[in-house]
Amino acid sequence: MVDSAQSAAAAADPVQTGDKLTPESRIAIGVLIASAFTVILNEMLMILALPRVMADLGVTASSGQWLTTGYMLTMAVVIPTTGFLTERFRMRTVFTFAMSLFVVGTLVAILAPNFPVLLVARAIQAVGTAIATPLAFTAVAALAPPSRTGRMMALLTVSTSTAPAFGPAISGAILSVADWRWLFVAILPIAVICLLVGNWQIRVPSTLRKSKIDGLSVLLSAIGFAGVVYGLAAFGEAPGHSFVVSPWASLAVGFGVVGLFVARQIQLQRFDRALLDMRPFAIRSFAVPALLAVFFMTAASGMMTLMQFILQSSYGLTPLQTGLFALPGGLTIIVISMVVGRFYDRLGARPLMVTGALIDGVGLWFLSTLAPGTNIWLLLATYMFIIVGQAFLWTPTFAASLGALNKHLLPHGSAIMNTIQQLAGASGIAIAFAVTTTTSAALLTSGDTVGPALARGAQHSHLVGCGMVVVALLVALMMPKRAASATPNGRPVVAH
Repeated sequence: MVDSAQSAAAAADPVQTGDKLTPESRIAIGVLIASAFTVILNEMLMILALPRVMADLGVTASSGQWLTTGYMLTMAVVIPTTGFLTERFRMRTVFTFAMSLFVVGTLVAILAPNFPVLLVARAIQAVGTAIATPLAFTAVAALAPPSRTGRMMALLTVSTSTAPAFGPAISGAILSVADWRWLFVAILPIAVICLLVGNWQIRVPSTLRKSKIDGLSVLLSAIGFAGVVYGLAAFGEAPGHSFVVSPWASLAVGFGVVGLFVARQIQLQRFDRALLDMRPFAIRSFAVPALLAVFFMTAASGMMTLMQFILQSSYGLTPLQTGLFALPGGLTIIVISMVVGRFYDRLGARPLMVTGALIDGVGLWFLSTLAPGTNIWLLLATYMFIIVGQAFLWTPTFAASLGALNKHLLPHGSAIMNTIQQLAGASGIAIAFAVTTTTSAALLTSGDTVGPALARGAQHSHLVGCGMVVVALLVALMMPKRAASATPNGRPVVAH
């Protein structure tokens, strides 16, 4: 009787009791990976399309940039709430809600008759993206057996880290033959398939908690994180740009309110009611990768975004050529990440983090030495070398941090890591463009032309990025040689 009861329980539970994935878990992980790639890809598609959208809808550059800045702001506001949502509701329900929002937003974007409607559509998409991405990391970490955590997380991090590389190529290819609305038309059927299959197959073990959301925490989160992201994004704008709110004032208010938000969470977590639980930071195997992520993701986002700008402004590449330049990097991430995932399961995070930081740092230093007019193939080789280093960092950073948490803290840890990624992305872009424009402005006054001045400004930016990766290397050395697995918290777990 006991054996038959255990067999029935095992059959009903999609989590692996050994080191193999059930067919249901394979499908669930597959759709989570596809969904994460789709929503992140959508975030990147609009960058190259902005000039077309501005001309078609008759808006200025200062208004058009809200299609990207507004997307980042919305995500920054929503992501901190995903830990609560994942604990309060079934993961299938949260996934269905998120992807339904994304599908609705995409459909509205296709039909948008004017700019305000398109901006609302992008905000709806961003809410779906902000919920679906952390959920994917939480669900995959829960579904994968310990012996396969590295490989499964590698697949997921590949989907989120290659989307920025594939985005410009896909966007450039579509824009070369069709209207900007076809960017959303291409995304829509994939999103619908992910929604239907995910609602059918996703069954993730978790513990439901009937807790009430803290309204003050939501308000502090919205004001604080939105203020920080807006301030950082504003610093990435061109000199002389007029702002609704001063970037400095936005940052000051934002960081101050985020501090109040954190204090509120520390108070609430004593009663297990935090919107975003801060206790993961008390676990070294989580705190170290989280700190490492701040530095290497800031450097990575700055380099990748600035590279697209410099290739067009200094090297004269078209948007399609710029997209094709980034394409080999995306393919490289796929290959290296899968290798890294297998080594992670054997070696742990520390040696991979150290190796990745060394490669990334050396690559950024060499990139900072390349003068304007460098052969495009040498530039591409250097770019791909840096991408290899980043690929060594992505998987162990997420796998080690989330793998250190128990079932209760896992959704909160995923929300924290994705919040860090969002803030680091905004910081990286702001720092890269601030350094580049400041340096190039000084060079222009001394007689340089625009293209070479921007290229030399980018050299300084890459050197700053190299410094960040050096700090990331020092943080990686603090990582335990082999992180301990999370221990169960004793809560009953049900599959839903």
